[in-house]
Amino acid sequence: MIRNIIVLGCTALLTIGLSFGAFAGAAPDSDADGVPDAYDNCTTIQNGPTASLFPNCNGQQDTATNGFGNPCDTDINNDGATGADDLAAFLITLGDTGTTSDFNCDGAVGADDLAYFLTQLGGTPGPSGLACAAPTAVNCEAS
Repeated sequence: MIRNIIVLGCTALLTIGLSFGAFAGAAPDSDADGVPDAYDNCTTIQNGPTASLFPNCNGQQDTATNGFGNPCDTDINNDGATGADDLAAFLITLGDTGTTSDFNCDGAVGADDLAYFLTQLGGTPGPSGLACAAPTAVNCEAS
């Protein structure tokens, strides 16, 4: 009898736990890139394990280490906005590798990066879910 009560009690606790777990939900991931928003350095453009638009940016690449992933950071001079001054800085890096101008994370700065950059003129970096993210931040990386 006591054994049956213990089994029923454990079953009830397990059922209640599973029910609450079903309503708890997963952490929000606005861009569905496999990285929860709180840890995502680019919350509106996929740059995580399931990235499709920028498949080479599937590891939260942030060459500037300012908390904004490469696809969300066309502000090359880190003044808070993407403008003509950033275009001038970008043109100097054409053909280079390993620079903050490699927005699609393919390893080189090319015409594809320029085409994307032009769509971002007038914008600002981000958004990022990292609390430390700022245009002038250093060593603010997704973990």
